[in-house]
Amino acid sequence: MPGYPGYLLWPDTDLLIGIGTRLEMPYMRWSSFIENRPRPGTPKLVRIDVDAAEMTRLRPDVSVLGDAAQAVGDLVASLRRSGVGRKQWGDRIAAAKHTARKHMEARLQPQLGFLDVIRELLPPDGIVVEELSQLGFASWAGYPVLRPRSYISAGAQGTLGFGLATALGAKVGNPDRPVVSITGDGGLMFGIQELATAAEYGIGVVAIVVNNGGYANVRRDQTERFGGRTYGADFRNPDFAKLADGFGVAYARADTAAALRPALAGALHANAPALIEIRLGPGDEATPWPFLHPNGFAGK
Repeated sequence: MPGYPGYLLWPDTDLLIGIGTRLEMPYMRWSSFIENRPRPGTPKLVRIDVDAAEMTRLRPDVSVLGDAAQAVGDLVASLRRSGVGRKQWGDRIAAAKHTARKHMEARLQPQLGFLDVIRELLPPDGIVVEELSQLGFASWAGYPVLRPRSYISAGAQGTLGFGLATALGAKVGNPDRPVVSITGDGGLMFGIQELATAAEYGIGVVAIVVNNGGYANVRRDQTERFGGRTYGADFRNPDFAKLADGFGVAYARADTAAALRPALAGALHANAPALIEIRLGPGDEATPWPFLHPNGFAGK
């Protein structure tokens, strides 16, 4: 996702080229569209997509229907012939990334600390499969993706419980690349039985589960919008250490970024199924939404 650095550059953007994307961030989270067109005052829009239906769902100023690789290759070649420079924009993008990082360091903890450890220990082509959770949401904005096809997300589908099973598939398809699954406790419990699959077939996925005793997004929404009256947001988890042992997979607990570093390093080195539990209290995680939907929050 372009995320928060993209949002910081949005007011000075005069042309947006969307390549194979629904453009959720700029037109559903940063501004809006009216009657299938960008709202007046937003940048001119060019869309490159293989699906003709996309051009009617959000109508661009210029539509390019075709294969992204070919279309972008032609566009880059044309820009090079025109002599358009890139240093000025490169500097501005770097500055926006630096500013965004400082904001997240101050306001997106402890999730950013955990993500930094994962990024530090995984090689550039290591695969992360996020799932809907406070750590997963934070990864949308705070996890640097260094190679194509190394970050798998539910995206707009919002599929709770897909993470661990998807990570197993990613590992089977890429046995020489380390794979880390990031889940919340609610999401993991939708597919916890896949630990048995991992153990039976020796699929070396490292599953990181944040145990905060509930659906944190639901809990936050109910607290903020319904006067603190919560319903169905809190639940009792099993003992994940005993659960891992019962499935025959390695277990470690790491409640801080400092503790996660040796736990994750050991699990990755073993290249065997492992479950790492992070225990946090309700409300211990900062909300990631000011960095994902900044127009909807004050103090951005």
